[in-house]
Amino acid sequence: MVHFVADIVAEPDAISALTERAQEFLATSGVDACTAHNVALVLDELLTNAASYNTNEKITASVRLFVRLDRVEAKIVDRGAEFDPRRRGNIDVAVGISDRRIGGLGLLLVQTLTENLDYERIGVRNCTTFHIRRTPAA
Repeated sequence: MVHFVADIVAEPDAISALTERAQEFLATSGVDACTAHNVALVLDELLTNAASYNTNEKITASVRLFVRLDRVEAKIVDRGAEFDPRRRGNIDVAVGISDRRIGGLGLLLVQTLTENLDYERIGVRNCTTFHIRRTPAA
């Protein structure tokens, strides 16, 4: 099993650098570009949410990726405010963008791209896990 480990302060530049490193790692591990891109999108959204909901302090986060034959598994642990990404707001995507309330589409994207999205609060830590199925080689 191939794995990737990174610890960051959840700030925009660090999140961007982490997602780039994760995509490079996945590409060199033989993961298809679509799956690698989707993993990076989910990491970006979850880490950005962790940073956004904690305006009083900088949040550290630990990211682990595991490459399996059929999927990429991920685990994010942070010390931010309690936040369960499985909670879905009432987002009506049929409503025009100017009539829709702001927010929530990123989590809808996370929930759409992932399988087995799970969340647990352990002490002062958020532990979010997910996996994304790899696209079979042609």
